[in-house]
Amino acid sequence: MRQLLCLLILIAGLNACSTQPPITTADSEWGQHLNQLQQLKHWQLNGKIAFINQQSRQAANLFWRQDGENSLLRINGPLGLKGVELRYQPGQVWVKTKDEEYRGEDAQQLIYRLTGWQVPVEQLPAWLLGIPSQNDYQLNTQHRLASFTSAEQWQISYLNYAEYGAYTLPRQMELSSADNRLKLNIHQWQIDD
Repeated sequence: MRQLLCLLILIAGLNACSTQPPITTADSEWGQHLNQLQQLKHWQLNGKIAFINQQSRQAANLFWRQDGENSLLRINGPLGLKGVELRYQPGQVWVKTKDEEYRGEDAQQLIYRLTGWQVPVEQLPAWLLGIPSQNDYQLNTQHRLASFTSAEQWQISYLNYAEYGAYTLPRQMELSSADNRLKLNIHQWQIDD
């Protein structure tokens, strides 16, 4: 259960009030795509997530809803676990499991307290959309984000994109740090903007 909780917290795109540095766009097609992504404030996704480290490998179903700065995540699985729910709004975070509830004011501190991990939670909603947090990034041949390394030393790789209505959004991605790897396979995006 702890690993499922860690998994939820790690991917919990807690959208704190942080200012990202401006991303340069020498490629005009990429610039238009990036501008379109940066306008998205209300969206949700369904998919699968796998958490991999030296001790274990676990997979679960993922539901994520982003409403401006507020996040709601549900992770269900593996092997019939009832799941974990995380709710976030700036200044408050709640993590609820089948048996326990945790609250805090600082998402990154709560995650560290529960898991021992320093996780760059503020950037995760942007990363899911395919928005880099650094100017040092690589584009694929379709002028979409291929990969970048964050200031916190996370390597984010975008393996596949798909069309969801008027938007081209990540379908498969991988996030790797020194000790952990997350794989996401997004089955459905819903844009509510």
